[in-house]
Amino acid sequence: MPSWYRVVVWLWCLLSCCHGRTEAGTAAGAGAGEVLVVIACPPLPRRSQEGCFALFDSLREQHQHLAGVIPGDYVLRFHIMHELFNYWTLLDALPGQTRLLNARTEWIIWCQHNTHVASLRGLLEQLHSQDPMEAAYYGHALYDTEATIVHHFAHYKNPRWFPYPLLSAGVVFTGVLLRRLAELVALSAQNATRHSEFAIDASHELARFIFDNLTPDTDRGLKEDPIGGPEGETLERKIILKTAAYICPTALLHSSPETGTSKPVPCLLYAKPEMFAVLPSTLETRLQGQVHTTGSHIYFAIKTCAKFHKERIPIIERTWATDARHRRYYSDVAEVGIPTISTGIPNVQTGHCAKTLAILQLSLKDIIEQRDIRWLMLVDDDTLLSVPRLSALLNGYNHTEHIYLGERYGYRLYAPDGFNYHTGGAGIVLSLPLVRLVLEHCSCPSANAPDDMILGYCLQALGVVALPAAGLHQARPQDYARELLHLQPPISFHKFWNTEPEHTYRRWLGGSGGNQSVPQATDTDRVTVAGAVPPLGGRLQLPGLTAGLGTAEKHLDL
Repeated sequence: MPSWYRVVVWLWCLLSCCHGRTEAGTAAGAGAGEVLVVIACPPLPRRSQEGCFALFDSLREQHQHLAGVIPGDYVLRFHIMHELFNYWTLLDALPGQTRLLNARTEWIIWCQHNTHVASLRGLLEQLHSQDPMEAAYYGHALYDTEATIVHHFAHYKNPRWFPYPLLSAGVVFTGVLLRRLAELVALSAQNATRHSEFAIDASHELARFIFDNLTPDTDRGLKEDPIGGPEGETLERKIILKTAAYICPTALLHSSPETGTSKPVPCLLYAKPEMFAVLPSTLETRLQGQVHTTGSHIYFAIKTCAKFHKERIPIIERTWATDARHRRYYSDVAEVGIPTISTGIPNVQTGHCAKTLAILQLSLKDIIEQRDIRWLMLVDDDTLLSVPRLSALLNGYNHTEHIYLGERYGYRLYAPDGFNYHTGGAGIVLSLPLVRLVLEHCSCPSANAPDDMILGYCLQALGVVALPAAGLHQARPQDYARELLHLQPPISFHKFWNTEPEHTYRRWLGGSGGNQSVPQATDTDRVTVAGAVPPLGGRLQLPGLTAGLGTAEKHLDL
């Protein structure tokens, strides 16, 4: 690809991220209320961006078919919001999106790339029957079955009562609520409560922030608490997600809880499952520019230590190891019978930064002696994987570029020193050029600094984007809502504690040979996601490193 073309693509993406794409409907009169549809669009893979524009075009077409007869006489506006580094949390995107609102904006419909609007007319009719003056938001409610670290152990004594929205199914906000929320989230607002410096699940953190910081304007928003709620509190002065029967996890019909009847309510907003299919390795697909990736193209660097050799490694060998031809166990002790490779770094309880860099150095030396390896995946010795699903996921990315994939977390994203990183237990995927870049420019402030956070911090400083892979999971299946796991076939889970790992592998990861995987991509999907690396003379020193991050003190360890 010529350099001038890369520059043009980069400038187009920059302008798109800053401005987005907006289309306004025909005005219905000076006093008409406005409905704003926002489509949050990630940078990659290309199929996600195509989903954003397909939704935009579908809305525009449905609007034209209304032929000027719009329920509620609403003025309609559609906007694609291209993701900036912290916009994925939704909370941190709000202050920048207030420019889209005006005094007449009554409703905001928040969508993602895989949200489907089945009937714009039906959706507007539903909005017309709801109260736009109430500080409220509507969606498909998810619930935790137990207290989980991915939600910061919120309401740990009774987590089952607290609803949070399925973002991919769409969320409807009143303008009243969104204005108040955006004002509170703005960096200048010092009185807002955030329970953690870590961003993990945008949906739950949004719902909890609203619950903790906002109250209804009028008695219309008051709600009795029939199930107790959090200890010592009631829901009388709280705003919680309102379940809307017309917002569904999939394209099914729901019964209406409001009417108490079995009359079906059509799903007007729902999430489209991201269906996976393994790409066959044929001459035709190669001529089309598609790159077939299998487990033999991936090098698995597995972090372990002596005390877990007998407990954890046999589980890996009985499950996903059969699909992972190039796997190496890196430990503090070399044990020939397994075998494990000694990193020369003593084991520590948390952090592992020095150990991880040593693993990358040893792995790269090992990879040089082998052929056809395109990717390196760092995993823990208590990580379960579907190698076929991972392999097919990687078809959508160019292994010759600087690609950094994983389950994305954020640290202090509301502050100037914030950054994104991929959490280690879910597995971190690096293209080989990126491995070399890390070894050339990244270093550890201390041996026990949090390896995944230091890696993310360093790569952000180098201009490499942390790209999320929805199927990778830092925790166990029971730590996630079932709707999420069914919409996105899982690629990994982490932690054997209180689970039967071999059952988890068979139940959720397909078992050996039974995996389905992600849609494949053409050559146009494989674009550069990182700018040119700055001309650094040696290892990147991190002068702006957040206080406490130089050791394991700040590590969110699962």
